[in-house]
Amino acid sequence: MGITLAKKALVNGRYSLYLDCCVNGVRRKEYLGIILDAPTTKAARTGNKMKLHLATLVRLKQEMNLLHAKYLGQLPGFQEMVMTPKEELPSPDFFKIAKNFLTLYTRKDKRLVQAVFEQLRKFHGKANLPIRQITPSFCTRFLDFLYEQLRGSTPINYFKKFKMCLNYCVDEHFIEKSPADRVRLSQYNEVTKEILSNEEISRLALTPCRSKEVKRAFLFSCYSGLRWCDVQALTYQNLDMPSRRLTLIQKKVATHSTNPVLHLNLSASALQLLSMKNGRPNDRVFQLPSHSYGLRVLNDWMRKAGITKHISFHCARHTFITHIMATGASIKTAASLAGHSTTRHTEKYIHIIDEAKQRAVDSLPPLPEQLN
Repeated sequence: MGITLAKKALVNGRYSLYLDCCVNGVRRKEYLGIILDAPTTKAARTGNKMKLHLATLVRLKQEMNLLHAKYLGQLPGFQEMVMTPKEELPSPDFFKIAKNFLTLYTRKDKRLVQAVFEQLRKFHGKANLPIRQITPSFCTRFLDFLYEQLRGSTPINYFKKFKMCLNYCVDEHFIEKSPADRVRLSQYNEVTKEILSNEEISRLALTPCRSKEVKRAFLFSCYSGLRWCDVQALTYQNLDMPSRRLTLIQKKVATHSTNPVLHLNLSASALQLLSMKNGRPNDRVFQLPSHSYGLRVLNDWMRKAGITKHISFHCARHTFITHIMATGASIKTAASLAGHSTTRHTEKYIHIIDEAKQRAVDSLPPLPEQLN
């Protein structure tokens, strides 16, 4: 039986401290969440010395707990000298780790990640969240909570960011394995946004909107499938009007897709929306406001058009993909027009098409109850 303090090398000259425990022939590692910085400055060396002292005290406490459990009652006065055997090592606070994760996070959806942790605080209901309390059951209940609180694909997107932070905890050796790995997400949950019908698109085209640019951009997305970020960044040099084609690098997948370049054939309606303005090659095609203000404009426009569906800008993309598949486009063609590198993402829309077909069949008039 023994407990020793050990360290594991990390990047940039840092080390993660852990306890190497051997109890009753069973050996395990228990990471402390204490990181030694590269000793390049006096402050770093002083900090490392204090961290080592703390880690040594933690090791002694754990060892005393084991000795207490084994020899309790055999040594006089031992009970008063040590902590109770039920007392465990302090578990790092997940919220503090999340704060550090957020500091290092550099993607543009940083505000979304902040919202995830706000939802987690509401779910947990306490100021601190020891990381050992985050179990697979905890993760499943948190996902259910997100489904109750949020709409559309937002719960899935929030939970993915939560999983990303847990993976960061694994990388930094706060935990050995992410408890969210066992939580499986439905393959169709990502396509839960509302879809606009052809009649609703026509109604929107005839309904005034307080921002003509938001209206033009949203309708263009319905006829092209472009995301908000790509519509916002679209310039005239991306367009080849005589060939009725659009070419751009998709921002969302530029860093990880094998094929981020989108070559899109444009319909007559899409060209009509583009030809409403002209500009120099580097000029933006759409002069759009911030995303949050654009959503407020969108909601007001939908209300004026009598559309009660929960519509975001991304619904225009889902509308485009669903409509081209419903009108007979193959899954490979749909994937190419949507800018998907494989058909795996496009397959998620098949169930929407199947449901639409079933509704169409069910709309047929019923036969009389008695036939001659």
